[in-house]
Amino acid sequence: MSRIPKILGAVLIALGAAGILATNMASSALIVSVGVRVIGALHTAGIIVAGVGAATVAAGFVPDIKKRIESSNSQKLLKGKKEEKQKTFDAYAKDSLNPLRTRERLEDLKENNRSLTSLTDRCLNQMDRMDKLQERYNTLLEANDAVYLQDTVGVINDAETRLCRNIRNIINCCILVEDGSDAFSDFDNKIIGQSLAQNENELQNVSTLIHYAVSYINNYQQNGVSDMSELKAWLAVMRKNTEEDQHETF
Repeated sequence: MSRIPKILGAVLIALGAAGILATNMASSALIVSVGVRVIGALHTAGIIVAGVGAATVAAGFVPDIKKRIESSNSQKLLKGKKEEKQKTFDAYAKDSLNPLRTRERLEDLKENNRSLTSLTDRCLNQMDRMDKLQERYNTLLEANDAVYLQDTVGVINDAETRLCRNIRNIINCCILVEDGSDAFSDFDNKIIGQSLAQNENELQNVSTLIHYAVSYINNYQQNGVSDMSELKAWLAVMRKNTEEDQHETF
């Protein structure tokens, strides 16, 4: 469509230029014959026609220029997204047990392949639940000035680390299907299922620890009972999970 204004504009420029040239080269006899005003009007008309032609040609180039600008902007945007994705990938590769980096990587996977939405959302939901448990526990300790239980925070943080490690296993399976060309194999589905189940167990363990902590704090404040046997027993179970996890890792 942009070729028509260009051709029409070129024709008008040619006609206008011809008119201007003709009036400039008009002989004295012709000027006397038709009159100075007529020659002047023709000259002016030639300028106008040439000007209209130039404007028409310019208008014909506008869509092309606009497309080039849009294409350039699109390429810059695409390049920016690729660079941002690479930064996310690199940051996660260097610190795959970092909850923030884990979240970013999950969101990146979901954006790259919408078929992973359900799985990545489930992982994000588990991370949200862990965050909420941590927040509640910190609030509990602060509200009761329970500095004597501060060491237990590390046990919960270790549980979060194990949760991120399990999600890393899931992310590794997702990499194989990230471009959407393949589906999860039965083996990968087994890894994913086990990792999600282990995370649910971690969440339940943390929840149980918090309930034991609440019970201990209440007994200590109301009855002066300082027996931490139940809480210590559960802490030992969770610490054992950490030791086993470290043994498997290293």
